[in-house]
Amino acid sequence: MKEPSISDNRKAQKENSMRNAEIQYLRFLRTKEKPDNFSTLKVIGKGAFGEVKLVQRKNDGKIYALKSLVKQEMVCIDSHYSAAKS
Repeated sequence: MKEPSISDNRKAQKENSMRNAEIQYLRFLRTKEKPDNFSTLKVIGKGAFGEVKLVQRKNDGKIYALKSLVKQEMVCIDSHYSAAKS
């Protein structure tokens, strides 16, 4: 920011704006999503290991597809598969 035509006040505003944008981005990176942060709108698919849901994030209202897997089913089927191969 070494442009002579920009006032010191404008430079300070720009630096604060950039600093706040960086703080918001770093805060976003630290947040962990949990199933409790979403409300289910509709189940859009089911499979052998779980289902895919259409969900809405509670804090901002954005809509996502969320895949839920049942680990116990995956391990159980994998162990049966491994036993059958032997």
